[in-house]
Amino acid sequence: MIRKLSMENFMSIRKEQVLSFEATKDKTSHELLTVEIKPGMRLNRMLILYGANASGKSNILYAYETIWRMLVSPYTNKLQAIPFYPFALDKDKNTRLSVSFYIGQVRYDYSVEYNNRHIISEKMEYAPNGVLSLFYSRKFVHEDVVPDIEFGRTVGLHLKSKKTIVDNTLNNHTVLSTFAKVSLNEDAKIFRDTYNWIVRYVHGMKGNTLLDIAQQLIDNKEKKDYFISAMRKADFNISNISIDNEARMQSGKDVFFTHHTIDGSDFTLSSIDQSLGTLRYFQLQECIFNMLREDHIYSFDEIESNLHYDLLLHFLTTFMMNTANSQILFTTQDQQLLDEEFIRRDMVWFTEKSKEDASTELYCASEFGLHKNLSLYKAYKTGKLGAKPELGSIF
Repeated sequence: MIRKLSMENFMSIRKEQVLSFEATKDKTSHELLTVEIKPGMRLNRMLILYGANASGKSNILYAYETIWRMLVSPYTNKLQAIPFYPFALDKDKNTRLSVSFYIGQVRYDYSVEYNNRHIISEKMEYAPNGVLSLFYSRKFVHEDVVPDIEFGRTVGLHLKSKKTIVDNTLNNHTVLSTFAKVSLNEDAKIFRDTYNWIVRYVHGMKGNTLLDIAQQLIDNKEKKDYFISAMRKADFNISNISIDNEARMQSGKDVFFTHHTIDGSDFTLSSIDQSLGTLRYFQLQECIFNMLREDHIYSFDEIESNLHYDLLLHFLTTFMMNTANSQILFTTQDQQLLDEEFIRRDMVWFTEKSKEDASTELYCASEFGLHKNLSLYKAYKTGKLGAKPELGSIF
């Protein structure tokens, strides 16, 4: 589970901004939407980002994706450029990202500083015994010299494994990502477990393609039955999902949905002929299916895109009522969601464009100290919370 994410000099974000999943003492949806990951530490399972267009909401999600991707994606060419998107006025400065997260009850704190050519520094700490200690740290030395890497004593790496990691870590990718390039012995179990946890349980915004999901359904009857049941509950009347490889080669139509009618005259539509809302909800079901079985972390940009509000609410309610320690982070423009009884104020965040330099500023609804009986929806709609477009006259 994610505890905290911070970002600095990344896209529209100039000064350090912090997004926290730590729950306050608010008792709203206490059991449904918060988890006591360890004594004294309770985390939110859902975070929502609001803000005007071009205020930086999506860039928060891009920062989230970037730090996880850097942790697991190595390069084989030392000259390959690192994707680097600094703030427009600070292109000569490095980007800094950090994330604090839990694997089980063990806390990990990771930070990285980089530019388009080199990882300048990075540090991973973890707390297997409740106290943070060094996992590894790394500093840039020279572009033609391997980085200076130090491993913590509690990690338990043998000299051979240390040498393998150091020799294969290029200056343009992270130490942990080196695991994807090399074979290590059992003494590197902590590296393997951390790497595999990120790859398996932390997801970006894109997700699998429609064709990939459909192929999984054909190969997995349990998953297919779940999807068809979920789509029926959403009033789509879908009774089967199939792939036609011949039609795919001839016309580009690949995934087909069979619709059931009361009089028995079923019909089939390709994905091209389906509504965007149907396809959106279909793809969201993969997230729910996975979270029903294991704890995952998902992010969505404009989660309500192409969905009727009731469908969005059904998805979120299914998540709340049926998953354990999974988390979701999403942006939305749907203000109606703020009026739902389950909404906690510490799970609602806003992005606003600075008047000084147009950089993104991030803040939480709980920071306003609003009276518990004051509607968050009305407060936002009337402009008391900011993060809204400043519109001129229509004349």
